[in-house]
Amino acid sequence: MGRFRSEKDSDYFKVLDDAINAYTWAAIVKLQEKKVVEEVLGPVGQGKEAKLVLAKRGDGTYAVLKIFYPVPVRFVKSRYSYLLGDPRFRGLKISDQLHLVETWCRKEFGNLSRAHSAGVRVPKPYGFYRNVLAMQFIGVDRSPAPLLVDVGLENLEDPDHVFYEVLKSLEKTYVLAGLVHGDLSPFNILYDGENPWIIDWGSAVRRGHPRELEYLRRDVERVLEFFGTPIPPQELFKKLVERGTWQGRVDVDNEGWLLVGGRRILE
Repeated sequence: MGRFRSEKDSDYFKVLDDAINAYTWAAIVKLQEKKVVEEVLGPVGQGKEAKLVLAKRGDGTYAVLKIFYPVPVRFVKSRYSYLLGDPRFRGLKISDQLHLVETWCRKEFGNLSRAHSAGVRVPKPYGFYRNVLAMQFIGVDRSPAPLLVDVGLENLEDPDHVFYEVLKSLEKTYVLAGLVHGDLSPFNILYDGENPWIIDWGSAVRRGHPRELEYLRRDVERVLEFFGTPIPPQELFKKLVERGTWQGRVDVDNEGWLLVGGRRILE
């Protein structure tokens, strides 16, 4: 069993560098105590708002810890618009920057959980505490899957398959999970060599958010632009909105497409 690190593990702090302080490390220890992860292995990636750290679970599988930076300069206040217009956070008062980071982490876990339950291909969420989110590691051995933007459209073995899988996830997100990702692009899609995985769910908002349709339209436009698909963005956007308001039965066929009123979105 992996040893629990303590706040005195200064050498280990240096391995994980500026994302780790005593506050954050206490959150990681809490996740270990709750058996969410067992051993922390080291960083595997870094973004503008978080560091990604590889961990191992009790069953021997890998997880990734998304550690949101608790430093104010790392976390821009543009995130407020994604929180304060969301019905789940009505009446929320952000007391300081650290509170904002914690709320953002909790929001991403909730969005990821809703998307996963709706059948969207996303990393499975395992738990969170403070500014640390634990989820399924997507990759081979200890190497994370690359971003779709880094793979490039020209290097996909079957671009049509990948596009259709992204579209299925986009529709399930809106119709079944009741969410709009809000920042969907090839920068937030992992590619495992066969299928795409949608990541970075912190910006996702519930339907009913005042900017819901703006964000949905933007997601549609970015996806279609990357794949160079001849489907008019406004046409796909309109279909998604109509299918999202459908009050009847919704099924999933054996290829993973939603059947709304018995029809697929591209029929």
